[in-house]
Amino acid sequence: MAHDWGWRPSHIAESLDTLLEAAEARLGFAVALTDGIVFELDADGRYLEIWTRSEELLAAPRELTLGRTLAEVFGPQAAEPFMERLRGVLETGKPDRFEYNLQVAMGLRWFSADAVRVPNRRTVVFLIRDITQHKLMEQRLLQADRLAAMGTLASGVAHEVNNPLSYISSNLNFIAEGVALLRQGLKGPLGAAELARLKETMEDCVEALSEAQEGASRIQRLTGNLRTFARGNTEARGRANVRRALEASLGITQRELSYRARLVRHLEEVPEVSGSEARLEQVFLNLLINAVQAIPEGAPERNEVRVRLFTEQGKVVVEIRDTGAGMSEEMLKHVFEPFFSTRPVGAGTGLGLSISHGIIHNMGGEISAESTVGRGTCFRVRLLALPESEQAETAATAPTNPT
Repeated sequence: MAHDWGWRPSHIAESLDTLLEAAEARLGFAVALTDGIVFELDADGRYLEIWTRSEELLAAPRELTLGRTLAEVFGPQAAEPFMERLRGVLETGKPDRFEYNLQVAMGLRWFSADAVRVPNRRTVVFLIRDITQHKLMEQRLLQADRLAAMGTLASGVAHEVNNPLSYISSNLNFIAEGVALLRQGLKGPLGAAELARLKETMEDCVEALSEAQEGASRIQRLTGNLRTFARGNTEARGRANVRRALEASLGITQRELSYRARLVRHLEEVPEVSGSEARLEQVFLNLLINAVQAIPEGAPERNEVRVRLFTEQGKVVVEIRDTGAGMSEEMLKHVFEPFFSTRPVGAGTGLGLSISHGIIHNMGGEISAESTVGRGTCFRVRLLALPESEQAETAATAPTNPT
């Protein structure tokens, strides 16, 4: 005989609803203890639920967001990058993590997002954390590293500026004397001999003026590179010209290199990459300084710094190889760790290579090192080239992603 235990489908549904409400209450309580945000989106990008302690971190009030899609809240163009992440998680089932910035009631904030597909549902849950303070600290650290690099190169930069300045000054004095002679000659009668002499003086002045202009251009290029590097618009992420970044860094370090080694350049034309050109300059400058400091002064004819730029299997590759002191296998294991340095105390911050590693990693690239004691070191940077279809597009900053 069958027993009726009193359970009905409606009872089961009510029990599940109760459990679900309790789970949501616990989640809301947990989120309230943090500065995080949790929201759930369906396959259309529609907000199904939002949990947060403070709506100040939301781009729009919760009641105006629930039930609407990302495209409805932010517009199709601004919503598309976030939708790409959502579709990727739904299609692959793999979690995703990314960073973005957004203007909210508290101002411009940086966020880290972890996206996970909900089992047995076509929805994705996003855990959002406010990382603004972390990003501000990271920017200060990057700026400190840039200034430390500039300090290391200060004497070489001063010489690089002073050299063209000296012949600019000399040529301007020569031109002034020539102009005085021209004025004096034009006051009297001009025979063939006088005209020939004045013509020769004028041609000498034109040549001196051309040399002075070239010197001024050299200073302008150098100071332009220094200004760009020191200011470092490090958050400008878009399309980066690797060759331009590398040549700017070589221009700043060339004088310092000349005291220690011959510079051998082999730079091919390469595709653009996705990332920050200013940050690439910082990476290349750190690697070049590392090469400079691995070689003692006094024998540039016996040493060499070889810089290569080429493409390989769809990647843009930069190699900076020196014939310096090299590193042991144990040193090589720690070379990208913060505050690790092979230099004497006070000769460096120990952050340059660690920061460079972080910059390249954040751009989706790889940086590696190989070294032999007494034979030198080679640092290799690999960056994924933009597809040909994107190479032809107009350079643009990536659009802001919404919360």
